[in-house]
Amino acid sequence: MRTRILIATLVMFLCGGTIFAQGHYIGVRAGAGAASVRFYPQKETAWMLPNPTFGVVYKYLGGDRFVGGIEVDANYVEKGYKYLLKTDSDTSFHRKVTAIEIPFMWQPHVWMFKNRARFFINAGPYLSYILKSGDEKMVSKKKGVLEVYDYKLDKLRDNRFEYGLSMGAGYGVTIAQRVEVLAEFRYVLGFSDMVKNPNKYPLSNIQESPMDQMNVTIGVHYLFNRKNLEPRVKPIKERAAKGAEERPAKQKKQKNKE
Repeated sequence: MRTRILIATLVMFLCGGTIFAQGHYIGVRAGAGAASVRFYPQKETAWMLPNPTFGVVYKYLGGDRFVGGIEVDANYVEKGYKYLLKTDSDTSFHRKVTAIEIPFMWQPHVWMFKNRARFFINAGPYLSYILKSGDEKMVSKKKGVLEVYDYKLDKLRDNRFEYGLSMGAGYGVTIAQRVEVLAEFRYVLGFSDMVKNPNKYPLSNIQESPMDQMNVTIGVHYLFNRKNLEPRVKPIKERAAKGAEERPAKQKKQKNKE
């Protein structure tokens, strides 16, 4: 019985009156994901997970149906990589870093369920700064952690600044007119190298080392400019009633002219 009531309430909520809250939002997001590095010369790598992420959000939604809006985040991210010492080896190297990432994204969307929900995609560049690096560990699948190496960031060897492309998709539902709850998937494609190449750091034997990430997050966004809390499309009945009121007035004007 409770399940039926819950389903009925959800249907009434999604299919209720028309709501469209365009304007400026602030919010928070949190979730977890995986990361890996594309090394060249190639190494046998694997995704490292779970990597927590959370941050704050600023978003502007425009009035157009498909154009959508823009979003800027400031995210605290843990990410890393692992690679096998040899092909089919039991032992691998693990290393994690902590960073602040700031993506700048365009967010086109399509409204659904009488503008109470929307499907959206994100795409845009991101900048990142590595705050610190964890130790590098040699890990065996059978025996666990074998050795731990102190990894200190070196400005001659390591790149603290990163950049790349952030893209993804998600689904949001508007509740209480001013609050939007979202679930989102993102893939972050790195363009910069974590370790400098031999031309910049002679002791390096790595030519390329960009980092990729994928994560799933949930978020809550709040519309803070109340004047933009307007229905996107007036109900059909209201428009019909207004048209009926205007017709007699127009007919009187035409008779007076005659």
